[in-house]
Amino acid sequence: MNCPVPPGCGLTSRLPYSMRREKDAMIAKFDFALNRPEEDQAELLAAVEEFADALGLPPSVRYRLGLVIDELVSNCIAHGARPGEDRGIRVGISDSGDDMTVEIVDSGPPFDPTAHASRKCLQPGDVKIGGMGLCLVRNLATRMEYSRFDGFNRTRITIAKSIQENACTSGR
Repeated sequence: MNCPVPPGCGLTSRLPYSMRREKDAMIAKFDFALNRPEEDQAELLAAVEEFADALGLPPSVRYRLGLVIDELVSNCIAHGARPGEDRGIRVGISDSGDDMTVEIVDSGPPFDPTAHASRKCLQPGDVKIGGMGLCLVRNLATRMEYSRFDGFNRTRITIAKSIQENACTSGR
């Protein structure tokens, strides 16, 4: 995830990911720039699925990875637009063996999802607009961090490969 600025961060090859062997471990990285977020989101999600397939991730990890990325990118698109401004979103994924780390960088206004994401999801009768997606992300992630640097939001989410259940379905 070498590109700190989303707009203009082009891909260096046809595929937005690379895999290489380092010592006795496989290193896999994914980097995708959405310069036209509304138009590029479907392509991003297809590329994430292809990356997960190339890694041989089990269906439960693929699901959590795709849902976390879809929710956070959708939030960036819906709430991160500044009228008349170009904006971009960059999504990076790295595989560290036991975990997948997702990094989303966007040029929208400051927004710390860790300050708004509750671990306790609303019950179906209590659903209101806003917050449910962040609750899902919070419960699918083992770790969520936010920072703001040089006009960009940076959200990092760690997803454990070993967790099978998400906390929203267990009522935590």
